[in-house]
Amino acid sequence: MGIVWTLVKKELRLLLRDPVALILLFVLPLLFVLVFGLFVGDSFGQKPDNRLLILLVDLDRGSGLNEGEPWSKVVQRDLAETANIRIHTISNGDEEARLREADRLIREHKQAAILVFQREFTERINRCSFLAGGLNPFHRDGVYLEKVDVELLRDEKQPATSAVIEQVVQVSLLRVILPWMIGRAFERLSDPEFIQLLGDKVNLPVPEKFQLLMFGKKSIPLGELLKMASGGKRETADMYKAKVGDGVQAALAEQFSKYNLRGKTWASLTKSSEDSRDGAEVSVYENREGTGLLRRGGEHYKHLVPMFVVMFVFFLVPIVGWVFVAERRQGTLRRLRTTPLTRGHILMGKMVPCFALSVGQTVFLLTASRGLFDIHWGPAHWSLVEQIACLLPVVLATSLAAMGLALLIASVARGELQVAILGGFLVLVLAVVGGCVLPREMMPESTQFFTRLTPQGWALDAYRELLGSSESYEPNLAIVLHACGVLSLVGIASLALSAWLLRWE
Repeated sequence: MGIVWTLVKKELRLLLRDPVALILLFVLPLLFVLVFGLFVGDSFGQKPDNRLLILLVDLDRGSGLNEGEPWSKVVQRDLAETANIRIHTISNGDEEARLREADRLIREHKQAAILVFQREFTERINRCSFLAGGLNPFHRDGVYLEKVDVELLRDEKQPATSAVIEQVVQVSLLRVILPWMIGRAFERLSDPEFIQLLGDKVNLPVPEKFQLLMFGKKSIPLGELLKMASGGKRETADMYKAKVGDGVQAALAEQFSKYNLRGKTWASLTKSSEDSRDGAEVSVYENREGTGLLRRGGEHYKHLVPMFVVMFVFFLVPIVGWVFVAERRQGTLRRLRTTPLTRGHILMGKMVPCFALSVGQTVFLLTASRGLFDIHWGPAHWSLVEQIACLLPVVLATSLAAMGLALLIASVARGELQVAILGGFLVLVLAVVGGCVLPREMMPESTQFFTRLTPQGWALDAYRELLGSSESYEPNLAIVLHACGVLSLVGIASLALSAWLLRWE
């Protein structure tokens, strides 16, 4: 081992001889993450959701159709159950903070329009009625938003999208308000006030042979007839009036039998299914784009950091191969044959410094990403020791696979140019196929399995299990261990093949 250590120290001195190149080797991956992080969106690495996003702020108070539930919740459910629509609510902070966040998203052109339910929305809906004295919220094109205490914040730079959102909101408001008003109006048909009004307004003709009994009257109000029929008894008169109201309701219900005029929701009114659509939900809005100049904590870093960590570990492959082949050309390997060194000793002496460099580069990038981009190394309840204990095997196994591949290329290449072409081509192809350029989720489903035919794909699985999740996510350590096993096997197999194929000249 002393001879091997001598080789290791020699290689380390060569690596440290050019500190500028060494610094660039560490800093460039971080710059790549930073540049990409500033220019890609927060949805990078995820399948695009083509549904129209409607963002809303709910300040509504009161009790509407259901006891204790404001009308804003009914509208939200209706929007969520609309096809190709997804609903997010801004719920973090107090009312002023939520309104400030909504205003910021509009001013920065992050959202085309944001729906705001003000405090009196439920109270205004409860007042909506077809009856005299009620609130009429309708106009030619839909609902007066200001009359029902609703505000739609619009981005003037995105008029088309904001107009689409407004129309969707208008349709949902109509589906909620109109059945409520029809149902309330239908119920009023049996109210004593309505029967009294009906009795005063409906005049029935009196046949000629009975006109004498009616003191010559040719017509008589319905209310007076009911009073005469009751014999002047108030309870009997009220009962007759109630029967008239029930009869009117029954007649209308039979006339419009395709509808439930007593229903106060669209589904009940139209006798359609009350079942919710699959996937209909209202989600809490989260700021996924990050904060500050570096967009620290952005969702996209959970994809970028693992991708570039893995990519640049394997980018050392042509560099290591270049150094190895250069020593063969210079005759250094030929001189080593005169020493009592085996192929394994020479490979170990070459691999250990490069392996240490690879591990150091990865540790630096992970540590810097943790500080600069707020990348978590695991769930919040894990201690730092636990996080390092789970992450370190992945770092070591990935570097082992990369160094094994580097020495394998160096063993078969005849010159520096072959190393550059073969190593560069192989690393780039494996990076693309493995998901280091285009995330697996953005690939066609028919090609996603190819990522696991590469060491990069397995390394990404492990890193993203630990780095690419929320603080509350519990990583599946079986996936991490499986990936480490595959990477270690690739590294060991590559080293064994390198020792067999090693050429001295």
